[in-house]
Amino acid sequence: MRIIIVGAGRVGKTLIRELKEDNHDIAVMDLDEDICKEISNEYDVLVFKGDVTSIDDLENINPKEYDVFICVTGDDEKNILGCLLAKEMGVKKVIARVSDPRLSRIAHKLGISEIICPEEAVAEKISKLIRGYSGKIEERIPYVGVRRIQIKVGKDAPVIGKKIEDLPLKESWMIIRIRDKDGRYIPFSPSVIIQPDYVLDMIVREGCIDAVKSLFT
Repeated sequence: MRIIIVGAGRVGKTLIRELKEDNHDIAVMDLDEDICKEISNEYDVLVFKGDVTSIDDLENINPKEYDVFICVTGDDEKNILGCLLAKEMGVKKVIARVSDPRLSRIAHKLGISEIICPEEAVAEKISKLIRGYSGKIEERIPYVGVRRIQIKVGKDAPVIGKKIEDLPLKESWMIIRIRDKDGRYIPFSPSVIIQPDYVLDMIVREGCIDAVKSLFT
């Protein structure tokens, strides 16, 4: 299939690698010129520099020539608008990355049937790896060397007042869901500032659990 991927961040690069391995014909679009150069040097794909919300930039890549249009930038609104424009230009299958469940529902109503929420997808995939899950807060996930844990942020935790993207030991943990002190889910973003009493569902590497807990409690 001919597939275009908009957004060459972590999710986009993963898609490029996996879809290339399946021998799909891939094109990539990103607004950042340096990222475009990096992708062009690293992968055998067609690369376009452009803004997915710009009709002129989209016309330049002629979306209707592609079988699938995947929009995975870090901006939910851009992903939704980009997919809507691509549909208007003749793409039959569009897929949008939408982290905010509220926007996900809106996207469905607007006609985008394929929505990917990375945080929920990770949680679902990890859950499928758990054998004999019994509902406990902390469970071992076989073979992958990680655990799923739940942490309530302490009032004097070192991470208080810091953005998620600025926290240490990020190679050792991943936040997959956040609730505030009233139990309401908070849309995940690297710019979310950690507050006391937040409840974090996390994936943590074996051997790093104590160090990670010391950051958040």
